[in-house]
Amino acid sequence: MAKIISVELLEIPDKIHVGVNNTDITVLTTIDFHEMDIKGNVEYCLHLFVYDVHGKIDPPLIISNWDESYVISIQSSLDRRDDFLGQTTVMFKACKRQVTIATPMILQLGSLSRRGIYLTRQLEIFATATPAVGRISKWSMPYETQVYH
Repeated sequence: MAKIISVELLEIPDKIHVGVNNTDITVLTTIDFHEMDIKGNVEYCLHLFVYDVHGKIDPPLIISNWDESYVISIQSSLDRRDDFLGQTTVMFKACKRQVTIATPMILQLGSLSRRGIYLTRQLEIFATATPAVGRISKWSMPYETQVYH
């Protein structure tokens, strides 16, 4: 099993103009692999989720299914709920002991929700990597049935 060593946000502007649709950022993720990953040349899917955090971080619930994982935030405080800003996925293989992946992303940082006043954005990236051989999860579609008394 691999281990994420670090997740860094690079190339973020100091100031963001309201209404500017696209802001380029780069996320740098460093991953350390177990010897068995390297021997098996195990393929992974790296998922990056970007949030504007308001107060305490909402803990994530991860639904992992290799190439279609997603995160559900669970509101943990009376602070405002974190704003989800975007996500991306990157496929890679465990070919050496440590890999650093630079992932460019385009976010709409100048678009504001109507829920609050914005003076700053506190961006944080949640990174999760799912191996091709590992746990899988998925919710069913909602089904409705009638209850009779």
